[in-house]
Amino acid sequence: MSKLQSNDGIEDISAVALSGFFASYSSSQQQIEQALLMLELSPDDDELLKELQQGLLVIQQALPGIGLDRMQPLTESMSNLLQAVRDKHLHFETVLSDLILLGVDDIKMVIEKLIDGDDGRCVLMTRFPKICKGIDAVSAADELSRHGVIKDALLLLDPSMEIIETAITNSDTLINLFSKDTPDEEELAAYGVEESDDFIFFRALSEPLEGRANYWRGRVHRMLRLALKMNDQAGRPVDPNQLAAAVYMHDAGMALLPLELINSQTVLTDEQRDQIRQHTVIGYELMRYMNNWRDASLMVLQHHEQADGKGYPYGLKEAEICEGAKIIAIVDMVDARSHERAHAMLLKRPLLRAAIELGKHSGQQFSEKWVDVFKEVFQDMRNLKTEA
Repeated sequence: MSKLQSNDGIEDISAVALSGFFASYSSSQQQIEQALLMLELSPDDDELLKELQQGLLVIQQALPGIGLDRMQPLTESMSNLLQAVRDKHLHFETVLSDLILLGVDDIKMVIEKLIDGDDGRCVLMTRFPKICKGIDAVSAADELSRHGVIKDALLLLDPSMEIIETAITNSDTLINLFSKDTPDEEELAAYGVEESDDFIFFRALSEPLEGRANYWRGRVHRMLRLALKMNDQAGRPVDPNQLAAAVYMHDAGMALLPLELINSQTVLTDEQRDQIRQHTVIGYELMRYMNNWRDASLMVLQHHEQADGKGYPYGLKEAEICEGAKIIAIVDMVDARSHERAHAMLLKRPLLRAAIELGKHSGQQFSEKWVDVFKEVFQDMRNLKTEA
């Protein structure tokens, strides 16, 4: 018999009941995540909003089965928020997606803590009445105060979340969610990277290349840290030096393309798309004659290949793609999802959406093995924030 401890005492919850709850939760969580991703493309789709409410209802109805009906007001508040969107009292925006994702994610986290007898330290339960009140206040807020109300609700759900309010213009640099600093020699050494004259050259080359487009600024350092973290998590199957060199140089070919093509805001023609796809070959050609960096050059060449063979430039399948290229493909997408939009509020939650999208395309666009590694790294980062 599994024990679930709460402030109201210790309740005996059968393993069957817990298993049934988590089966319902996992299915509903997947339904909610996929609907939220699709809503970002079609924010006025009532069927998707209804699907979200149905997913929340399944979780809500499963809570009494494990003695946690006192958590039902949270799912009710989130459902009421979605109803306000359906009734056109509120416009769906990405930050609401962040709120729903975090609320659903924290339900599972709280239950796991309760099972472990950690109720006394569970932030969500101590803030529970304020959280529901905060979510309920979102739909009632006027346009001028709504972002502030949403921010308060998000901070109640996760007090460790960093929220930066900013008005981004085309000339502003994007916020680096990992760190604004260039990794120093000591940090790189911890991941197995040895400083060399070649690295100084690659790093010096990457910085002016990033200046060709605002959304590139700082991205190579973000990508480098995440790529090295993933490689470490997997036991360093890829030479860290080769991986670091490839991250520095993976988009070097892109920066040599015409600036009007790089910054184009219109739908690309087939000819322009083919021109952009040549950037992997250009980057490879820049490195292939450097004898010490042949592995890195292959990573640069292959980082847009896909596990299902639908990538470019050669349509390689997963077994034909080098491991470093598989890592770079993932960190490239994660950084794009985390920094592609100029929000009035920039949150750390886009990393969660990136994890969702990776899971959706695992085994197809991305290597399933390395998607799982990214999720482990992401969860470790989340655990550190929770413990802090």
